[in-house]
Amino acid sequence: MKKSTKPLFIGLYDAKLMGIRYLSSTLKTHGYEPSLIFLKTFNSYSVDEPTEDEYKLLYSTIKELNPGYIGLSVMCSFYLTVVRRIVADLRKFTDVKIIMGGAYATLFPEKCLEMADVVFRGESEEAIVEFSDAIENDRPFDHFDNLATLTPGGEPKINPLRPLMQDLNRIPFPDFGGENMYYINNNRLHKGDPAASGHSYELTTSRGCPNRCSYCSNSTIRDMYKNKGPFIRQREVSDVMDELVAARKRNPGLQMLRFWDEIFPWNKEWVREFAKTYKAQIGLPFEVWGHPRLSADVELLKLLVDAGLSKIVIGVQSGCSKIRKEIYTRNETQEDILKCSRALAEAKVPLVIYDFILGHPFETSEDLKETLELCRSLTKPFRLQLHGLSFLPGTPIEEIAIERGVKTWEEIHAEQARPLREQYHSMHWWRQGHGASDSEKVFWYTLIYLTQFPSGERIIAKSLKNDKLKKDPRPLLRVHKWYNYLVKFQMGWRKLKFIINSRLSGK
Repeated sequence: MKKSTKPLFIGLYDAKLMGIRYLSSTLKTHGYEPSLIFLKTFNSYSVDEPTEDEYKLLYSTIKELNPGYIGLSVMCSFYLTVVRRIVADLRKFTDVKIIMGGAYATLFPEKCLEMADVVFRGESEEAIVEFSDAIENDRPFDHFDNLATLTPGGEPKINPLRPLMQDLNRIPFPDFGGENMYYINNNRLHKGDPAASGHSYELTTSRGCPNRCSYCSNSTIRDMYKNKGPFIRQREVSDVMDELVAARKRNPGLQMLRFWDEIFPWNKEWVREFAKTYKAQIGLPFEVWGHPRLSADVELLKLLVDAGLSKIVIGVQSGCSKIRKEIYTRNETQEDILKCSRALAEAKVPLVIYDFILGHPFETSEDLKETLELCRSLTKPFRLQLHGLSFLPGTPIEEIAIERGVKTWEEIHAEQARPLREQYHSMHWWRQGHGASDSEKVFWYTLIYLTQFPSGERIIAKSLKNDKLKKDPRPLLRVHKWYNYLVKFQMGWRKLKFIINSRLSGK
């Protein structure tokens, strides 16, 4: 039976945002007809707030849809200025309930209640149905678990989190390809799902992360769910395959799959079943995220490569063991990382990317020198993904910075309040082709960057003998920019070859 309440969810800077797609599909199974609006897309090279025309397109679409309530996905603090602007404008022309969910809303319900009427904390597929039924039948909802509301006196009322859903196979597949979607970008409104006709499809096979990295909100959220059931949960292989078969049926042009598990499952039995079934039923190239300690089994890696694994990203974050352990709360050793590197090379994973966080106040030149030495020891070929450290609200890294005296709360809060473009550039400064203000650190950053290129070793060896470059690394920065152009060309060429080969093969 169709319900009269029309939910509307707005996703920011991610046209494939899975969170609101899961909510949408769940509501559909309960008779609701939700709509999704995706405002802007993610681009680490150039990120801006929506233009005035894009805001106008958003509001005109909302007025036309006339929703029963409006939900905003607030995953990241980077775009809080956009969220505040949208809420302030919505209050001018609608009196429907405004709700918020996502990682930031989960961590800071009180702050979100300064803008929203209701805040959803944690995984909320069940809570959104209860809330929608209450709106549909004009009943109170302030007592539901996972919800935060304001009392009549204006005080925050934060309800408990419900136990984590253990059977992920019960959750409907995320909503893709429906006519209930809109996409606003480049001053234009597009009707339909922005992800429906793309070459790739994104999914997860699990929920939860086994690690407690200090710079990630997962560690804090995991503590919030203490005694609420196992945090790491795994879908059955058959359920994953059913989702992928359905995705290919909707989009025959699908050519690439991206698994966004925090760390791709490495349970041996699960991986063996997955590799065998995936190769037989799907057979498309796919990408995953790995971990030095969990992605070093050559046998499993070979099975995945044979099934279609084309790219793996390994989070190393620092080549300095002290930084990893004391600052990032990661316990893998140098040998763990090198063992993983050798295993990936032996299994012939086509593209291996190591992720590093550089450009932060904890590191010294000696720490960077250790990172350089580790990178020079990694088994080639590989690519590096270098970015800065962001002190995300609610993450343990904030307290570590205060305790070690590298930041004050005022400095951290000021950084978090910077305009959107500045915050993204501070994270992705290396992609912009420049370094930090400290000349000697720029020297080390550039040499680390060069370790991924066969010809880079010669430049590194010569540069280490030239003390002048530590004081004036501008010649190295010019080399870096040239290699940056080379990487962009190689990435574009790889993508083009992939598309051509996929079409020639009839996939």
